[in-house]
Amino acid sequence: MSYIHPEDSRIAAFIKAQIHDTGSAEAVSKSLLLWFDKNVGYSRLNAPFYPLQRSDLDVLTMRCGTCGDYSNLIVSVLVHLGYEAAYAYVHKDCYGDAQDHICAAVRDGQNWALIDATMPYRKWYGFRCPHREYELLSVNAFAEKMKQEEACWMDAAKQYGNVLYAGLLYAPWIHERIIRETGTVLERAFYLLTPDAQMRWALHVYFLKYTKEHGSVPVTCMIADGTRIYRFSREAPKTIWDDGQWGEAYPEDRIPDAFQTETLHELQASIDADLPKITNILLYAEHAAKSDESV
Repeated sequence: MSYIHPEDSRIAAFIKAQIHDTGSAEAVSKSLLLWFDKNVGYSRLNAPFYPLQRSDLDVLTMRCGTCGDYSNLIVSVLVHLGYEAAYAYVHKDCYGDAQDHICAAVRDGQNWALIDATMPYRKWYGFRCPHREYELLSVNAFAEKMKQEEACWMDAAKQYGNVLYAGLLYAPWIHERIIRETGTVLERAFYLLTPDAQMRWALHVYFLKYTKEHGSVPVTCMIADGTRIYRFSREAPKTIWDDGQWGEAYPEDRIPDAFQTETLHELQASIDADLPKITNILLYAEHAAKSDESV
């Protein structure tokens, strides 16, 4: 399977329609980032099982995906236009937080410039995104790495007895909902779907709040077996994923008045809107597995 198709006529047509200045990598990148702003959402809810890694053409068709999918389209466009492009596997982002993240890269003079179409990075940085720790991978090296990842998660899904789970295991960050965006603040609900050893799924929902300089998680919710458990950040964390920041866990009907804030209510409203779609995905996968067993 190929993740990029720079010679495909659909890539050429996309470039002709959307990128009017191809004279520099910066101009091309900024046109691409603007297109992502207007046309693409961070989500796998429309096709959670397959493909595991979405290609450049998948992104054009589906108009959604996650970080690696975004990068495939960016790299494909750059290669089509004759630029030297690569992928960056990000281990620590520009905020200093540990991440398992992918973005594109392009040769920029004597250096490489990172191009990140994923929020929040796209909002304030985008081209020449200053991620702190990353490794560059060539187009071929990235494709090989992702194919190995896909094979690994396909094997894991088979061990669980349901190949449909491969897509969920491969890309557990399944969706985001933008709650508020201004010139200085970005707030969103971010959904992580994970199983335990018995394949009981839990949904972790994070209220992520970013400015250009700082990221925080004031509240998070874990949903398992129909029960919602909330935890609130009680102190300034060392990094956004610092487990030491969390206070006591509360069931939804026992949250103290002190935590009954607009932030909490906005997260609850987001969960109410998105949870049925995610629940239906899991029900579909379970039903498909039982149908296969009965054949």
